[in-house]
Amino acid sequence: MNSRERFIATFDFRKTDRPFRWETPGAWAATIQRWTREGFEKPAGVRFSDFFGMDSMEWLPFKGGWVGNPYHPMFEKQFLSDDGENIILVDNYGITKKERKENPETSMPQFLDFPVKSRRDFTEKILPRLNPESDGRFPKNWKELVKKYNERTFVLGMYVIGPFGYLRNLMGDEGLMYALHDDPEFIHLMMSSWQSFYTGFINRVCVHTVFDFAMIWEDICYSNGPLVSPASFNEFMAPYLKNVVSVLKNNGIRGVVVDTDGDCSKMLPIYIECGANGFYPFEVQAGMDIVEIRKKYGESFVIIGGLDKKTLAIGSEAIKQELDLKVPFMLSQKGYIPMLDHTVPPDVPYDNFRCFLNYVRTFE
Repeated sequence: MNSRERFIATFDFRKTDRPFRWETPGAWAATIQRWTREGFEKPAGVRFSDFFGMDSMEWLPFKGGWVGNPYHPMFEKQFLSDDGENIILVDNYGITKKERKENPETSMPQFLDFPVKSRRDFTEKILPRLNPESDGRFPKNWKELVKKYNERTFVLGMYVIGPFGYLRNLMGDEGLMYALHDDPEFIHLMMSSWQSFYTGFINRVCVHTVFDFAMIWEDICYSNGPLVSPASFNEFMAPYLKNVVSVLKNNGIRGVVVDTDGDCSKMLPIYIECGANGFYPFEVQAGMDIVEIRKKYGESFVIIGGLDKKTLAIGSEAIKQELDLKVPFMLSQKGYIPMLDHTVPPDVPYDNFRCFLNYVRTFE
């Protein structure tokens, strides 16, 4: 089987020649720096996933991205201050934040301001950037890419900013919570714009090529559960999400994967009702137990992740114990992609990561 066949079979809960290899979504820049000191040598131009022999995967190259709203044009980045250790800037999504100057991904930024505080802000700053028909959204070599995509043996994914992630990027957590209570009509207006953009854009893309899955970034949960009540999500966000997922499925998209950290147990039934059929990364430190989740939900969705990244900082025995506990059962149930429960942090030695990678592949 090639990578794409293996991925699709996983989402169909069919037997594969071996598990789909996507053992980690990546590693922090600080982790790579550490590994380089410990002997990691990746040739220039070689992708992290290719170097470690993972299955072949590409992402559609559109504006927006993993955690940002799909603006075009993007906001102009502005650097406001630099004290040598931290910088304050307005990023390409119009968010003002303070972050570390070196390896900013090693800690959460301090969010200072967001682009939307009023309907006028939204109308003037945001709506003009959400035109799904904008030609500038497509790369200049789009025709060549389409030809490659339509002959592919690799997996092709598309990033979608989820409804909660979209609203939070506009207003911030605090501003969003007040708006849910004080101005529900405004929330529906913003959600309608989200739905209009993605339904229009997905249909436009699929005229040219049908990708294999959408990765919907939400990060709606933390260690104790969702940041917004399930009732509020059902009232303000779920109806719009259902419509976007319907457009995905009507275009033949096989996977609808929700990305959220934290304890997502209260949100799983809601996303399933909205049409999601995959979830990631199931953080162990937030109490997510993929064995119990599979027993409870059966073949309702594909599980990606759930392997405790913290064991990689401990050593080989801890790694093997974690994998022995989960991987054989999960693979026996099908619909599982073995993966760490997040990117690899910098406390993980290079040898320990290689031990993890080698051992998880003994279950193939």
